[in-house]
Amino acid sequence: MRTTKGIRYLLPAVFGLIVLASSCGGRQEGETRAITDNKERPEMVQSSVEGLEDYPIPTSVEVVEMLQRAGAPYILGISNSAANVDRYFTEKKKALNLGVYGADLSYAGTYEMNQEIMKYLQVCKRLIDELNISTSFNQGFVQRVERNLENKDSLINIVSESFYDTYVFLTDNQRDDLALLVMTGSWIEGIYLTSQIAIGARDNSEITDIILRQSDPLERLLALLDEHEDDELVNSLFIELTDIYEFINAQQSPMSSTALDSFSEKIESLRTRITS
Repeated sequence: MRTTKGIRYLLPAVFGLIVLASSCGGRQEGETRAITDNKERPEMVQSSVEGLEDYPIPTSVEVVEMLQRAGAPYILGISNSAANVDRYFTEKKKALNLGVYGADLSYAGTYEMNQEIMKYLQVCKRLIDELNISTSFNQGFVQRVERNLENKDSLINIVSESFYDTYVFLTDNQRDDLALLVMTGSWIEGIYLTSQIAIGARDNSEITDIILRQSDPLERLLALLDEHEDDELVNSLFIELTDIYEFINAQQSPMSSTALDSFSEKIESLRTRITS
């Protein structure tokens, strides 16, 4: 199926966006702290997702390394409130916000914000259950995350694999529309988090450059959304994301503060409609 193949082709871009707002300097209980890589790792999880290394687009590791050099902090309060999960009644709304919360979970995980991790883990698990998504990987999802709260690399790997399995489950069960909405929610939340970090950064040139590099992944996402143009929700997302795509393509590096403000307003407006 053309759509299924396209969705799997875009997955690495989505994983990149899920954590592109995440970098080395985290903040726990209001304090900024460095994250080191030499701590004991209780359970190193090797990726079992076949073929991801073959895609000619930046991986999440590459994107995180770029942001580590930018030294962006964790910003409390910019992720979608876990309490909002009670607002999502339809399958489509749940799918969109599963993608949003997946990005928020990875954001918290990369900064090792344990309280936030557990909060977003629970809402993700709830939405996965309510969407009747059942995979062998997801059955032990919570336990795997709990065992790796102190292991950033393994934690991000676990979350990525769980959501990859979610996408595959949906597409294999002829629920391509929901898989696409999960992906779209992830992309929007990832780029929203990144724009918020860029606004608050002292030197945001590297971060805004990452925003500008999302033209190609967004173009692929738009192509997939265009295949479902008869769906009213998908069509509205397509229209707004096309505007964002055209805006990104009209910018030059370094992105001006005026352009960043305009971009942030566009993405925040779209994100608010999804999460409200």
